[in-house]
Amino acid sequence: MKALFINACMREKSRTLRLCSEYMKKYWDGKEVQEVALKESSLCPFNEQMLQQRDADISAGNLASSRYDAAREFADADEILIGAPFWDCSFPAILKVYLEHVCVNGITFGYGSDGAPIALCKAKKLIYITTVGGYMASPNSLELYLKELCAMFGIPEMQIYKAEGLDIKENDAEAIMREALERL
Repeated sequence: MKALFINACMREKSRTLRLCSEYMKKYWDGKEVQEVALKESSLCPFNEQMLQQRDADISAGNLASSRYDAAREFADADEILIGAPFWDCSFPAILKVYLEHVCVNGITFGYGSDGAPIALCKAKKLIYITTVGGYMASPNSLELYLKELCAMFGIPEMQIYKAEGLDIKENDAEAIMREALERL
């Protein structure tokens, strides 16, 4: 099994990374794991020139370029773990940039002649782990966005694990983390 860990944790002592590490120990021990450390990434948001290049490559069926490595790695993974802190009602911007680079027609998804989407990813499961200083609304835009992506990519199962209320003075953050670890 090929597992892909998308690490969108920006802090060295990240609580989200702590949960992700425990998840990988519990479920991915002995499996081939590829980590994408986004804080070390040189990815940048798409601009007009990049979009034109991608559109031209897709039209020509020329998707072998290293520009599409992230999309190929994502499409080839059997299971995907995304670890990202909950920032400003979402996640760090670099994760959105990464996902823009993953969304490549002809690699992670496609369209049939009738216009219906065709899922091209192998993953059967996407796990999303986050930590939250306060509390997330339910439903929230993060969950809706991830569900839409999984549907487009053909990933049938998505699970979100979260530890909430970690920055509220009256809460015992360490107890919340222990509870979250037990739920993994």
